[in-house]
Amino acid sequence: MILYTSMPLEMVLSGWDQEREATLELVRDGVRMQVEAVSPGVGRIVRLLDCDLHRYLDPGLAPGTLIMLAPTDRAGSE
Repeated sequence: MILYTSMPLEMVLSGWDQEREATLELVRDGVRMQVEAVSPGVGRIVRLLDCDLHRYLDPGLAPGTLIMLAPTDRAGSE
């Protein structure tokens, strides 16, 4: 693979050798996704792993979007 860029090589490869934070997989509304924890109860979508093709176009499921990690169903909490 050849990468043509005007950026310095150090900038392109920065962070390449650093270990990423642990991620978790969760299923929300039939979409299996990989999420990294940002703060307690909040996560950032890293990527979608398994869903219908039209769901990839949903801006609410775009990588980088913040989502709540806590269950949103409050019916059984009474």
